[in-house]
Amino acid sequence: MTERYDQFIAGGGLGGLLSAAILAHQGRKSYLVEKLPFFGGRFTSMRYQEFEIPTGAVHMIPHSSNGPLGQILLKDLNLPLKIVENEYFTAWYWSHHKPIIHRNFWGILKTLPRMNQRLFMFRKLLSDARHSDRHSESFLEYLKACTEDSQIFQFFNALIGFALSIDISQLSAAAMFRVFKRLHQKGRPGVPIGGCKAVTTALTDYIRGKGSKLQKNCELIKLEMNGSLIECAICRNRKTNEEISIRANHFILNLGNPQINEVLTKSNLSYRLPHVPTAQGGGFAYRSKESTLRNSVVAYFPENKYVKGAVEPTILSPNLAPPGEHLLLTHQVFHSTDIIRDTRRARDELLETFPQLKEEDELCIHTFYKDWPVNYACQGSDLSNFSSIIPNLFFVGDGHKGNDGWMMTEGVAHGVKQVVEKINEQRSD
Repeated sequence: MTERYDQFIAGGGLGGLLSAAILAHQGRKSYLVEKLPFFGGRFTSMRYQEFEIPTGAVHMIPHSSNGPLGQILLKDLNLPLKIVENEYFTAWYWSHHKPIIHRNFWGILKTLPRMNQRLFMFRKLLSDARHSDRHSESFLEYLKACTEDSQIFQFFNALIGFALSIDISQLSAAAMFRVFKRLHQKGRPGVPIGGCKAVTTALTDYIRGKGSKLQKNCELIKLEMNGSLIECAICRNRKTNEEISIRANHFILNLGNPQINEVLTKSNLSYRLPHVPTAQGGGFAYRSKESTLRNSVVAYFPENKYVKGAVEPTILSPNLAPPGEHLLLTHQVFHSTDIIRDTRRARDELLETFPQLKEEDELCIHTFYKDWPVNYACQGSDLSNFSSIIPNLFFVGDGHKGNDGWMMTEGVAHGVKQVVEKINEQRSD
């Protein structure tokens, strides 16, 4: 069986769904395949004990409706979604201090306990950010050249560990300053009412409503060339083993780089993506009768070794939990390949940070390791969105964010926009 579409898209995570939706908005039909039995990748949720447990993201969009993702969802596509901005920017939990909370980016100057540390934040970091292209070393090397203050290192390890799933040795100074720039420009994060699944459902409904096709339990096997261009994709239904051939003008891969290279190998193509470092981490989901954080905010724990931060999305979207209950979501960075040991230590640390939590209230544990999520590239190390050899081959997802300072889902949305612009350029030539 052979079918013809404007675009073929492999991977039904956020990058693939956004690509199909934007192109559908422009009147182009896509055929999208996803090998898992659900769409959304790590940007959706599973219902468990009446809680919406996210598959990866923490029901939060980094820049609310102001960033690339919010603009696509609410402005470009006009989807029936509501994104509510957090009341506060971040909260910092230092021992022997009440949490230091601030409402906007410039409040970050007050998140360290001592005045000399706050002056450092302004003089060395915020002012240096204007010259970010000059800093080619790692952010750890940059900090070591500026200060010996352990709390400043703890501050950035918490920020980077929660937001990016890496430590400061894995991030370049230039990439860190680009992230700071976006935080300054676009402000607080927000929660989509209904969480990640509400976004995924709105996207899939929109795509189908425009005549594009979405196929679960179906994986890309190989690509077939005709001259210098890809002509069709060979896919297999994982339930029936039936193979289908999809012809298209453009081919968009929302897969991890190792998975892309596996497809290219099976396709007998010489083109390969280079290796990039990947982030890995995990987190907990806890239920509670009383609000743990008490504010709609991203909470950071700079003195913790494992659990770097937490959010409580039910403050803004109560329907993510049963009536009268809250959902606390945390994140940690793995320090070794012993995931079980690191997870146990992280649990002990979390229960010490919030004594009101009980171990029996633990709903689940997330791990982001090896092949899940498949395209979780370290911030600043992601690759180009376009093939340098095959003109109609494109890449989206966390491994292809565009290296412009956009974090996580905002970077995915930014990368998708770049791909759509390139496809439009090719169509107009």
